[in-house]
Amino acid sequence: MVVESIEDPSIKIKPNKKLIEFICKNVKKTSNTPSSIVALKKSTKDNQKDVLLQLDDIRWLNKYLEEYRTTKMESIYLHELLDEADIKLPTPKLVPRNPELEARIQKLKAQQDAREYQAMTKSIDSNRRHFPEDSISYQMKQINRQLIAVAQFVFSVVAGFVFGFKGVDLIIGNLDFGFRLLLGIICALIIALAEIYFLAIKLNEDGYETVPQPMPKKLHQE
Repeated sequence: MVVESIEDPSIKIKPNKKLIEFICKNVKKTSNTPSSIVALKKSTKDNQKDVLLQLDDIRWLNKYLEEYRTTKMESIYLHELLDEADIKLPTPKLVPRNPELEARIQKLKAQQDAREYQAMTKSIDSNRRHFPEDSISYQMKQINRQLIAVAQFVFSVVAGFVFGFKGVDLIIGNLDFGFRLLLGIICALIIALAEIYFLAIKLNEDGYETVPQPMPKKLHQE
């Protein structure tokens, strides 16, 4: 899952029954009364639970309670009214991951888990004690494959430069040395970008190539 930024970072509070009763009975509507508290007083009993209060409303209510305790001589505190109230924290929006990317990740994880399991269990299984990648010939073969891929990359880039530097001159005619050099560099860069892409794919496939498990040897001949 990809997590996006939070659109609404405000914290909202769902009032409980005790808080609703106090606001409806004791809070009087004035010019500075928050709109959420006014909406709570005007709402019906079925819709009162859908009204959400914000932190600014709670701060206003706290100041109102301070004056209320001095005028009414009644000890009611904010924490008592907010007891068992639900607090809704801001949550980011989750975007589902690309299915093809998820499938690729799961495939790579399965291959990695299989490699780790084989490495842990090969010492107790005589049929799988020596994996192909443990041998020198396997390592040399992998090095040769990578060296050949790198050599092909170098030869392709050099051939592209030679074509731009000399081949275009032979086709069109006598060109300025600086212009020929520029053509050679441009051709070499284009081929290099394409070769780097395919070289990265090739090396990535070699890195995650699954090694087939050797078949267990028969203990007796049929």
